[in-house]
Amino acid sequence: MKKNLFIILVGMLLLSSCSFKSEMASLKSLRKVTDGVFYIEYSGNYMLDEYIADGGGKTNDEMSDFIEKCLKRGKWSGLGADKDISVKITSPDFGCSSIAAENVDGGQIYGRNYDWNDCSIIIIHTKPDDGYESISTSCLEFLGLKRDWQPAYKFPNDMIALASIYVPLDGINEKGLYIADLMAGDDEKTAQDTSKPDVTTTVAIRLILDKAASVDEAISLLEENDMYSVIDSAHHFAIADSSGKSVVVEYVNNQMYVTECPVLTNHYTADSPKKDNGSDPHRENSRERFAKLLAAGEKCGWKMGTADIAKTLESVSANNYAADKLNNTITAWSIVFEPEKRKVSYYFRGDYTKPYVIEF
Repeated sequence: MKKNLFIILVGMLLLSSCSFKSEMASLKSLRKVTDGVFYIEYSGNYMLDEYIADGGGKTNDEMSDFIEKCLKRGKWSGLGADKDISVKITSPDFGCSSIAAENVDGGQIYGRNYDWNDCSIIIIHTKPDDGYESISTSCLEFLGLKRDWQPAYKFPNDMIALASIYVPLDGINEKGLYIADLMAGDDEKTAQDTSKPDVTTTVAIRLILDKAASVDEAISLLEENDMYSVIDSAHHFAIADSSGKSVVVEYVNNQMYVTECPVLTNHYTADSPKKDNGSDPHRENSRERFAKLLAAGEKCGWKMGTADIAKTLESVSANNYAADKLNNTITAWSIVFEPEKRKVSYYFRGDYTKPYVIEF
């Protein structure tokens, strides 16, 4: 990268307020939840609309150009951050599982496992000026922060944490729209090169959380932008809404495919040329988890409660697979989303006995 992405992302936030009022208020909200887990809130304008209106970016360098053009008070120096920290958005292969069902208490309910290594986690509560309130999750290692990172609890040292706004891996908004990013199973890159604005995977998630109230609106947003997977891995999205609609969105040969399905793991599921036919031995683990999720939903007629979703997520967590243990893969976090209650229950590092609950 030609520039430190920390400067890029934080600079984007600084554009919203010369007084730093929103940034300072956000950093005051930064707190430790438990070992290696943090929470932060941001209310205000973090320049997503301006970024998309200016054409977005298909690479991190293009995002840098946008900031360089718009930032009038000089570059953010990263004062207070370790000089070796470089916020380079990376995302190596990870597992993950997702399920959507009807909530026995009314409305819908969604569950998600994020299977990777033991990383620092940040929960992001955003209230954009022109968008929907949402709760999302990110892995701080993707921002260049190590597992033992600790905030300084003062401005501007912790500004790096604000970059997580642009790197959500899953989330739910106030309208009950849920989205999660999962690996699709190979290294196909998506690069839809048309005249539309350009977005990368995590920017697309942020855009959908901020702007979509339904699955159909989320799909429309994806259709209105060119997708770029800049990390050399194929991704797919699980998206669901408060109406009960749940879909899988995948990209094959730069074409988007959408299929209704209540569960998702790590093989191609949509009706595309790459739809899994059961012959690839490398996808056996994914197919097993997929089958378990389907069986759990079918067993109860797709009507589940918080405990049911948590139990189902535990049954497909990385802790249950020998290969994952050998690779030091864990379920870094599991989440149960209840949109009608505006309630999110987190379970960290495979411990399903102590949920951390957020109501927003």
